Amino acid sequence: RENRRTRGPPMGSTVFSPSTMLLAMRASKLPQRVGIARAVRVLSTSARPVPGVVGVAPRGDITSEDVVAAQTAWSNAITGISKVYQEGGDFVAAAGYCAGELYGYGHSNVLFKPTRATNNPFRPTGEDAMAYFVGAEAMKNDKFKGEDGGFAINGGQGWSEVVFRNHQIDCNGNTAIAMGDYLFTNATTGDKGRVEYTFGYKKNDDGKMRIFLHHSSMPYEPAAAAPANDSVEEALSMWRQRSPPRAP
Repeated sequence: RENRRTRGPPMGSTVFSPSTMLLAMRASKLPQRVGIARAVRVLSTSARPVPGVVGVAPRGDITSEDVVAAQTAWSNAITGISKVYQEGGDFVAAAGYCAGELYGYGHSNVLFKPTRATNNPFRPTGEDAMAYFVGAEAMKNDKFKGEDGGFAINGGQGWSEVVFRNHQIDCNGNTAIAMGDYLFTNATTGDKGRVEYTFGYKKNDDGKMRIFLHHSSMPYEPAAAAPANDSVEEALSMWRQRSPPRAP
């Protein structure tokens, strides 16, 4: 028997929310003046699902295993979008597919505070999130120019691996929250970076659980400690000794 939590949707039956369909349609090579009904047909057959990315559909209440499966899908989405970009493919359409599978835009409110965002730290709409993940230029979105270089493609360098390390997972019926950190590996340099996260998941009307809360930030770096009084006095003493005597 197939496991409905890991099986990808068959070609031609991919489900997109209206908002995700429109924003992916705007930025991809598809015509912009296309009705939603037609957009469903066009996108569901042209946007090939990213391997390993499918919305988790719990059979009952959300479990810790469901959360881990959703995190694996999110990791696969980031590395998959990077791969499509580096191979010269339609990475915007790939990101649109991933957004429809993993995030609750079009199904519920989404509280998204991404890592690399300063001027626009909160992204309440699918279009805002897409600009962050694939870049303002790719989305033709002037609002985020100069800020969004495309996190999912790492500004062009890509990601080769994303590893979740959960501090704790708390499941409550149709919702669950996970907190911890994840490690990102730069596909070009091999460098690793650590980021801290809180993810919230909610079971939607179609049976799939999607992200409704995503807060991500860099670890806190304390400022350098102030010099001790003894060190200050020693420095002043050395400065006085080296200073030339004043003229009478």
